[in-house]
Amino acid sequence: MIVTGGVYLLDKAAGVTSRRAAMAVAKANGYKKYGHCGTLDPDATGLLVVLLGKATRLAPYISGDTKRYSFDMVTGILTDTLDMSGEILSRADCAHISTDDVIGALGKYTGTFLQRVPLFSAVRVNGKRGYKLARAGETPEMPERTVSVSNWSSGELSENRIALEVTVSSGTYIRALARDIGAAMGIPAVADNIRRTMAGTFSISGASGSNDCESSMLSMVEAMRGYQQIIVDLSQARGILHGNSFSSDVEGLVVAVDTRGDLLAIGFGDGRIFQPKVVLAAGAS
Repeated sequence: MIVTGGVYLLDKAAGVTSRRAAMAVAKANGYKKYGHCGTLDPDATGLLVVLLGKATRLAPYISGDTKRYSFDMVTGILTDTLDMSGEILSRADCAHISTDDVIGALGKYTGTFLQRVPLFSAVRVNGKRGYKLARAGETPEMPERTVSVSNWSSGELSENRIALEVTVSSGTYIRALARDIGAAMGIPAVADNIRRTMAGTFSISGASGSNDCESSMLSMVEAMRGYQQIIVDLSQARGILHGNSFSSDVEGLVVAVDTRGDLLAIGFGDGRIFQPKVVLAAGAS
């Protein structure tokens, strides 16, 4: 049985969309089908988990509930995009703001709370993307989302700029965090130099800025690290190809691997039966 797919850890450069970056990786590695886990803003850099071939079906399992970012918060300015690339909406003198003021405001945005999605985003309002509405001059009320934020670390505020790091739940907007932290201090603020350093179990340390670095390409088994595994024999592997269950004492979410180390399927066990749910071997639908 042949399994075709892989997971590439890309250190995305600034100035390119996540989709185009993933497409370039797919082209460089000979894949037509591709996707990615967690969109980065075009101006943001850092870890983009690119799914290639049949690995696109792994997205629900490896996207990761938490991500870590570093960024600069720039005080005294507000833009329409909530980062330094947008049009300036307002300015303010922030000479009175100190590092301690920022650290105090971080405490208000630690834990679980509602965050309003930025207007310049891919979130749909009445069927249309927020950024398209913004470019058309519209300013709809954007929805709120529940997010979780933790593990802040900070540098020193200097010349209206402070370096921050934070761990957030999936779907959190770093640009919105900068906006809201500034608002908590009564000043305008935006984000700059946004960089993702971790996504789920994946780290920027394993990523490459090139599109075809061998060490940054993970097999599907490697990408599913952290999940329990079962090794299946040839008879069981043939059954998996047709979606058949078999006797097993495994419980919970399990990855089925053949004797060569290829990922054949993801499934669930109840302590008696293993039932494949996502079949990745060649010939599977």
